[in-house]
Amino acid sequence: MLAEKYILKGTGLYKKLSNFFSYFDNFFNLKPLRWFAIWTAVVSGGNVPMHLQNRWIYWNWDSFSFYLLFALLISSIIDFIFTSKLDNNINYSPYFEQLIIFGYGSALFLLGANPINLSFNLLIFGFPYVLFFLAGYIIWKIPLNTLNSSLPIKRKLILPLVFTASYSAISSIIGFMNDDPMISTMAAVFLPFPLVAIFFPVAIRHLQRCRMYVVFIPAMFLSMRYPWFLFIIFPLFLFSRYYFYFTSGEVLPTFKVNNSDHEILK
Repeated sequence: MLAEKYILKGTGLYKKLSNFFSYFDNFFNLKPLRWFAIWTAVVSGGNVPMHLQNRWIYWNWDSFSFYLLFALLISSIIDFIFTSKLDNNINYSPYFEQLIIFGYGSALFLLGANPINLSFNLLIFGFPYVLFFLAGYIIWKIPLNTLNSSLPIKRKLILPLVFTASYSAISSIIGFMNDDPMISTMAAVFLPFPLVAIFFPVAIRHLQRCRMYVVFIPAMFLSMRYPWFLFIIFPLFLFSRYYFYFTSGEVLPTFKVNNSDHEILK
């Protein structure tokens, strides 16, 4: 990011811009970084009815609809309420928590698909999408503190990584069986990332790549059918990076990974 290179922390210009970006604190209290995943889940719901009508639609500007735009707005509000009401102090069993998130992902998917399009085919074709986003939730659920010099313990990572890889593989296989190039490809492209984290020595950068690409890959693939989607997520991406840099000194979201960690298999 150019600002990180030319506007150094502690300079007068940095402090002035910090004061400016602090006006957006209330907006970022809504947790807009979550919207990348939430919106992608909603757009995937709109993608399936389009696929069922015409498998060969790509880069189609006619895919824009006011309903889908409204669904993106509603999903942001729903997610804020959902995360606010969800008590993180309650220790759910991993399987029950996955069931809750699968149901939540299904609701977002159906919102994007429009409930009036509900059909058996919609559920069959939608299942691998929701399963893939469940894999994304699991990988983001793994605690990751890049400021801590100690590495995560390998044995604590195995189970969630196996779930992530398994769900991604199943999503790709079902998508292939459904002749759906979208989910079958994006799940297959993501699959190597959790596999590397499983079979290679533990390193924070492996988990960082899993996190960033489980959102980036489906967002980019879906943009091939919904090119206007890029004009929503890209400005949010840029604005978030500048906000966090000038308010916390950290660039988020980012594609950088930590290469300085010591690889220790525990």
